[in-house]
Order: sequence, then C-alpha cells, then structure tokens
Amino acid sequence: MLDFGELLRKDSQHVQSTVSDGISSIQCFRSNDVKNLVEETFRFDGHPPPIALPYKFKDVANQIEEHHAQLVVIDLCGCPDTIKESKQLSSRLPTSVSVVVLGDVDSISVVRELKALGFYYLLWPVEKIELAEFVQSVVSRHIAASNFKNRRRAKRVGIVGIRGGIGCSLLTSELAWFLSHEKQTSCLVVDHNYMSSSLDILLGLKNRDKRTINDSEVTGDIDATSAKTLITKVSNRLDYLALGLQEERSIDLLDINDLVISHLSNETNFVIDDYSASVGFDVSPHVINASLDIAVIMMEPTISCLRETSAMLGKLKKLMEEPDKTKSLRILLVLNQHRASRFSSVNVSEIEKYLDHKIDIEFPYEISIEENLLNGVHLSTGKSKFGDQVRRLCALMIGEDLSQTSKRLFSFSMLGRK
Repeated sequence: MLDFGELLRKDSQHVQSTVSDGISSIQCFRSNDVKNLVEETFRFDGHPPPIALPYKFKDVANQIEEHHAQLVVIDLCGCPDTIKESKQLSSRLPTSVSVVVLGDVDSISVVRELKALGFYYLLWPVEKIELAEFVQSVVSRHIAASNFKNRRRAKRVGIVGIRGGIGCSLLTSELAWFLSHEKQTSCLVVDHNYMSSSLDILLGLKNRDKRTINDSEVTGDIDATSAKTLITKVSNRLDYLALGLQEERSIDLLDINDLVISHLSNETNFVIDDYSASVGFDVSPHVINASLDIAVIMMEPTISCLRETSAMLGKLKKLMEEPDKTKSLRILLVLNQHRASRFSSVNVSEIEKYLDHKIDIEFPYEISIEENLLNGVHLSTGKSKFGDQVRRLCALMIGEDLSQTSKRLFSFSMLGRK
C-alpha cells in the first residue's frame, strides 16, 4: 500500500497538493480513468491526491513551476510516440522533478529509453496496489537523490566556430533566449572568451564584468555552493557563467568551467557553450567529443573555412567511431551567410559535396540584424528569416519534428497538444 509514513504528511492548508518533506506533486491526465485511479491510490492510504490537470504538452513545464511540483505523474496512454514525446518533455522539465509516465506501450525499449531520460515508466492498465507501491518507491528515491547526484543531467550544447567573427556569440544568445523564454527550459550559458566578448550584451546584461577567481578556486577547491556564486542570473530560467583572466592561462579557466558545469548541470536543462574561434585556446576535437552532447559546427561560405570545417569534421568522425567511446555526439552543421552573397566563394551544393555532410541549418544574410540588435530585439522571437532558422535549430536540438515546424513553427498537433 501507499504507506508514505514520514515521507508524506497532510497539509490542511492545501488540500489539493501532496507534500512529503517539501515534496509536492501534480498529475497531468488524458483520461478520467487514469485521473481517478491516481486519486484513489492516494486517498486509499489517507493522503490528499495530487493536483489534477489536463495534459497539454506546452503547459507541463509552467504547471510544474507554478505549483512547485517535485513529483509529476504524466498520462501518455494513447500517445502516438511515447519515446518521442518523453524526449521532448525531458528537455523542458526541471531536472529536479521526479517524473512517472503511465503508458500503454508494452515494450522493454520504452522502459530503457525513459530510464535513460531519468523517467519512471509504468505500463497501463495497472492495479491500485501496484501503482501505490510504485509511487512509494519513486518518492523514496526522490528523497534519496536529494543530494542531486541522481538527477537528470543537462544536455551540453557547444556552438563551435570554425573561425572568429561568424556569429557564434549571437547564435548562442538567441538559442539561450528562445529556449528559456519561449520553450520554458532552463539554460546555463558559458562564455569561453576569457578576455572580452559581446555575449553579455547580447544576453541583455549591462556593465557585467567577467568574474575573476581566487587562488583556492584555481587549485580546484570549488563545490556546488561556491559554483553557484560564479554565475549571473539573466532571468528566472537563464544563467550566465563568464570567468575572466587574471594571472591564469585560458586552459586553466577551461578546466575550472568544466568543474563548475559538473556541479550545476543537474540543476538545468541545457548548458550552452560559446566556443567562438576567437577564444584564447584551441577548441580541439577531443574536447568537443568528450564534453558535448551536441556540437553545432558553424561555418561561412568561403574556401578556407570549408577546408577547416572538413578537417574538423574528419577528426570528430574518427573519434566518434572509436570502439571504447562512452557517449554519442550529435553534429549539427550550420552555414551562416553573414555577408552579402558577392563575398561567398562556394555555394551550398559545393559545400555539401566537399564535406559529404548535409547542411542542417542555413542562416540567410539580413541587413537588418544589426539594427534589431541595437534596438534590443531578440531575433529568435521575430518574423525574420534568421529567427525562423534559430527556431528550426532549436527544434533539431530538442528532437522536434521539422516537418511539423515547417507548417507552423513549434505548434504541437499531436494528441493532447492543444
């Protein structure tokens, strides 16, 4: 039975929420059968049921935030693609939330895929006793994981510039802004230019000096608490990490950034690294392959840049084919037409043929970009072609279907998305 004991206690002030040592819960249901069983299961042991809300994909993240939920039961029975839906949910939901998915797909692959996402999966239909025991085990694990070691970790995305001045910082800021403000995901932006950069301005920060570090921090004496003191909060879901050189080398700060990220990556959905080619260290293929989940390789349409991109892709592919690799790296190739076409020396078809790699996103040349930036307009939220491509790149990163976004960007037409 669902005997939470000390795990759950009644809150007479909020009869609709379930609280257990600070753990609150909600359920997002598609059918009344699921809703009623979940409520009955909690009442069965004398506990108030979780807040019940109709399942709408685009609202789940906001509902979790609004109700401060730490446990959420999601009804995906009848969903056309349970794995795909779960992957897209994973990129939006706080990593601190324990997620129980109820689904009607009897497949071990679904269990494995959702476990890899940090979700719990229970096959529907289910008996009340079985559901009670399952939820009890999830709550127990949630409390055991309160030290954050077992949380889902952030996806780490690197914007890698083949050369400087081709828009890496701009793309980093636009992706971070769109993910955090439009997609309701939390992001940590990491500025790897330790001398000077415009990333802080592009994020809307004013007079933000880079944070220098003391001797103890240089030697690696950084824990989770001190790591949080190094970041700047841009908004509720967007944080900024920008260290500055004092007497250290750039490679020292690269290692310190990695240490800070390791402490904070279980508290955010995405870590976005700005690896502009203007940084003061070599962004090697080994660093990219070892550190990132997604590498956004950014190039311009020139012969010299094409050759450098070819060399980078070749080295990355060799590393990805090594038999002892422990994680997979996704590569997204971005072509930025940041100058008028008369300055281009190669076209799209020539680039794809030479690289033997499809261009995933092509940013068009738009003369109005600088004017919009000066006016404080975020390109990703506007109606420009550049903004369209930022949204398409975001869709690729979080696993959305581009065939749907081409009809109506980021509209969710699947069952339950209204």
